[in-house]
Amino acid sequence: MRKRIFSSLAIILSAALALSGCASIPRTSTVQQIEAETDASGAESYSYAAEGPAAGADARAIVEGFVEAGRSVSEDYAVAREFMDAQLSNTWRGDTQTLIYDAFNVVNGADANQYTVQLEITGEVDAHGVRTNYPDHSTRAVDIEVAKVDNEWRITKAPDGTMLEASTFTKIFAAQTLYFYDASFAYLVPDIRWFTSGSGTTTSMVEALLDGPAPYLQNAVISAFSTASELVRSAVPVRDGEATIDLNSNTFAEATDRSILLMRQQLETTLTGLASVDSVKLLREENEVNLSTEDTNIEPAKVNPSTQDTLIGISDQYLVYVKGLSIIPVGGVPDISGYDPRDPAMSPVGNRYAFLNGRRTQLWGIDDSGQLRLSLEGQELIQPSMDLAGWTWTADNGASTPIRAVPADTEMKGEARPIDVAWLEGAQIDSLRISRDGARALIVATEGNSTSVYVAGVIRDAEGVPRGLTDSPMKIYPEVPVNTALWDSDSSIIVAELGDDEAVEAAQITFEGGSEHLQLLLGMVGIATGVGNRREVYAETNEKLYTRVGNSWHELDDFAQDVAYPG
Repeated sequence: MRKRIFSSLAIILSAALALSGCASIPRTSTVQQIEAETDASGAESYSYAAEGPAAGADARAIVEGFVEAGRSVSEDYAVAREFMDAQLSNTWRGDTQTLIYDAFNVVNGADANQYTVQLEITGEVDAHGVRTNYPDHSTRAVDIEVAKVDNEWRITKAPDGTMLEASTFTKIFAAQTLYFYDASFAYLVPDIRWFTSGSGTTTSMVEALLDGPAPYLQNAVISAFSTASELVRSAVPVRDGEATIDLNSNTFAEATDRSILLMRQQLETTLTGLASVDSVKLLREENEVNLSTEDTNIEPAKVNPSTQDTLIGISDQYLVYVKGLSIIPVGGVPDISGYDPRDPAMSPVGNRYAFLNGRRTQLWGIDDSGQLRLSLEGQELIQPSMDLAGWTWTADNGASTPIRAVPADTEMKGEARPIDVAWLEGAQIDSLRISRDGARALIVATEGNSTSVYVAGVIRDAEGVPRGLTDSPMKIYPEVPVNTALWDSDSSIIVAELGDDEAVEAAQITFEGGSEHLQLLLGMVGIATGVGNRREVYAETNEKLYTRVGNSWHELDDFAQDVAYPG
């Protein structure tokens, strides 16, 4: 079984697929029909009616035919192998990566009998189903060598993997969600992957789960399975809605009843997202896995847990709650009007609050007892975000290491901690929000004239103290300008470029690739959204507060400033 070694994979990919700068890439081949079929498990799969090489075809046609044949996944890409000589056909693997393109063109290569496939790509999917998206007009070049074999042109050298047009990719591949635990095992964190649809989807999902999380979540989430865990055979059969997972003995070498229950929960949550799976059966080399005692239980882990439906805000220099159409003063807190409070935050659990002073040079906290404490001083602080573990996050753009995490109890756990993130060096942090599960950070950062949206895992020590962010963040490419981003669910966000002098268009983006644009609102300076079902989306201008009704904005009678959901 393949184990994840992402650094090696990156080296292999970069060596095989060199970047190329082609301005306009016309498509030279025709679109063929794709037909849907249903397999025994009830999953819908697609087969592409690709044709093998025509007799007497020239070398360029062979290369073009090979690109098109990548759409036929049946029998381990048997049609694509027909374009190769015997040696390459025996060693080439089509499932290691998939390049997703909008257009391609085949041009002469640097050497005789060499061609280059120039692609305008939108993304790629690796062998583990991890998808990487690219900005518009990104290009990639794939070098292919050919030779005469029995007087017919055949491919003798090509990198592993296939190339798929974007519209075809969404018919052959589907987004599936794997789940891993947060550090407390109280939450299941989604990890979106892409796999070919059909009877092999369950196997691909389980193998990917055993291989571990995507790069942007490594060391930030936990699997119930050890690195020694493997399927006995590369198959996860599904019968009458039950998926049978037969694992090697090493999986259970040090397993306790609790860890076995965690394994089952992780598998069930992952696989029951498929229409064909209702339950799972766990085997140890063909023997059913049983607990040593039936008294062992675990607290069910939460998936996409809802935030409270009460927001925090500022009205007349005081903290207020916003709930539905009502605005209510927060009781039991000191008078903070002298600080010209801005950008309040509220803890997901308990009654703790944080806010910035009017000049955004101080972060103040209010603990559960109502005591006010100066948490941090800086120069250009941004709106704070409070996580489940009691930490308040902000960024000081006047500091060399801008991201800061402040413990709830500074007397016991010390002062604010700088979070050093190498890939953010030199960037200004515009927005920072911690996910409801506490395992991920959503960041908007600007460097020069370029603004980027990232999701990175939060690395914590055994005591839950934040130590850093993961080295390989997931990058998101919104279709609208952005200077702020908020969690809308555990796998979707809302982004916008807030400003008081233009019409602002916010957009909801899902990690599966979908997006929805919200109605324009002139002078939108704030937006708030909460995780969970039927959570209102609020937007504000300098003078009015609105809620989203359908795709329209409905003005509220009362006004509060800088409203935010807990977290």
